[in-house]
Amino acid sequence: MFTDLFYFSLAPDSILCSKITENRLIPEIIKAWQSFYTDNPINSDSYCHIVNERHFERVKKLIDTTKVIYGGETDAKQNYIAPTIMCKEKENFLTNVNIADKVMQEEIFGPILPIITVNNEHEAIDLINTRPKPLALYVFTSNKNLANTIINSTSSGSTCSNDVIFQIAAPCLPFGGVGESGLGNYHGKYSFDTFSHHRSIAYSPTWLEFLLAKRNPAYNSKKTASLESLVKVHRNWLRLPRLGFCFWAFAALLLVTTMRIVIRGVKDDKWEF
Repeated sequence: MFTDLFYFSLAPDSILCSKITENRLIPEIIKAWQSFYTDNPINSDSYCHIVNERHFERVKKLIDTTKVIYGGETDAKQNYIAPTIMCKEKENFLTNVNIADKVMQEEIFGPILPIITVNNEHEAIDLINTRPKPLALYVFTSNKNLANTIINSTSSGSTCSNDVIFQIAAPCLPFGGVGESGLGNYHGKYSFDTFSHHRSIAYSPTWLEFLLAKRNPAYNSKKTASLESLVKVHRNWLRLPRLGFCFWAFAALLLVTTMRIVIRGVKDDKWEF
């Protein structure tokens, strides 16, 4: 979960879970971290440190805003911040991080994991939908119907079930954000579609100006009336699928007929261009 110490845009920045799940989850997270980095991560070759002093101070200030229930140790000389779980204290155990806390208002890019408790999946969905759309949403459950409910009821750049960051490893899947998390996507064929310009090209025959001459100045009441009639016909007919089809069929027939007349006129040397 601490991929490059959270210096990764797809890294999870918070956990939403029920209180019962939280009580079981926190000990398991701590157990996993200790198996990865030992009880003293500062001496682990597998544990990254913060990239520079400025970011170290920024992340350290985030820790100071909320109750730390695990980790939180820092060493400014080494730009070290221990794996940290953040919650607020209530009575003799834990309650959720406040959604207004600073740690929930910006990208963390550090080894901090806030936990927010919710009563049910509907409350979790509502909370997700009240915040900016995330670049990634991760759903952990063995209930496929529950996973689909959460996925179909929310919007995010990408989604992965029962894993994190795994979706970016599939070259056939598009990667990108939505809303505040980004625009467009790439990877594989999607890169060609996103970074290619689709230029529109229209060819108009020279003789068509004969039919469209009324669009040109100088304007008079007769030309204006003709153009207004054409616009009204176009709008009204296209509102009805059948009439719209008839309109285009009639237009195509008129165009073909006109082209035949022009071609015939050219062959008979009756028209000059």
